[in-house]
Amino acid sequence: MDDSRSILLVRASGFGPLPAIFEQRAGEQALWRVFEQSGLPVDVIGLPQTPVPLPAMISLFERCAHELGDRTFGLEVGFEMRRAWGYGLWGQYGATADTLGEAIKRYNQTFWAHASGGRLELVQSGTAMLWRHVRRHLGSPAIQHVDHRLGPMIIIARLFLGQDWSPEWIEVPYERDGDAHLMEDRLQVPVRFGCPGAGIVFKPEDLCVQRSRKLEGMSKVITLREVIADSILSRAPEPARSVSAIAALRLLDGQTDIEGAAQMAGLSVRSLQRQLMEKGYSYREIVASARSARAVSLLRETQQPIVEIALFLGYEDHASFTRAFRRWMDCSPLEFRRFHQPTAVA
Repeated sequence: MDDSRSILLVRASGFGPLPAIFEQRAGEQALWRVFEQSGLPVDVIGLPQTPVPLPAMISLFERCAHELGDRTFGLEVGFEMRRAWGYGLWGQYGATADTLGEAIKRYNQTFWAHASGGRLELVQSGTAMLWRHVRRHLGSPAIQHVDHRLGPMIIIARLFLGQDWSPEWIEVPYERDGDAHLMEDRLQVPVRFGCPGAGIVFKPEDLCVQRSRKLEGMSKVITLREVIADSILSRAPEPARSVSAIAALRLLDGQTDIEGAAQMAGLSVRSLQRQLMEKGYSYREIVASARSARAVSLLRETQQPIVEIALFLGYEDHASFTRAFRRWMDCSPLEFRRFHQPTAVA
């Protein structure tokens, strides 16, 4: 295990329609199984803005494709992202640009707001312009996750160049495999394997083309300020920011142990503790912060019994949870809920 690696995060919205497609084809039990095998709580499906570790996202794509025996599963998921703004505010910000070149520029400059690690870039390739995603090699198969990026890139281009447009060729960072012909048959576009990233090419003049159709359901202009405010990055230094995100994610399943958090982060327990300590944090403090935020949310937004909330957050009993909550909020969970209970209108 490489303890020197940083923790890469991406929003759960990057799943796109994966859960729905897989459940339709394999069933609900299989969906729960592949999420569990990937170390992800299935509840994250309904929380698209939640940061999740990139290796877990990649694992989910690969496990789903393996379960279905479908080499083109990643492509299917990508092309079902019909709306170019399927990546939250970040996706909307690029899709509402006036020209294709401006859209690509927006995505490239703000990619960090959607995911940590990797980059989007526009480079010249011969007489063509290549728009590609490049990320660090994670040491595990990622064919399906790579392929799913191609669909949204093509969909975005078609917003400006028309629904019949296709790139002259596509590049992917992995080597050609035995079933690659299935991918090529699906795309009907030449594919170049073993390249630095996953990308599509344009003619230089395509970058000046204005959007060819109106975006349905987009009545609001998305600003750069909103994209930055919506970022998964906080002011906390690394690795505290990433570990906080992992702690919040694991709380969806009521898990708080440091061993599981370290495994999800791709670090040893000792290395995780050391890196946090170097920045003035402890894992216990981070879990307490995540528990506090989750407790407040559950008390405000649900009628779930307080004892169930306590157990869900990993406390042994109601009393332990109440003592912790008093330290955070200077009141008991019951007092907090009563104060924040919506007032009925007669």
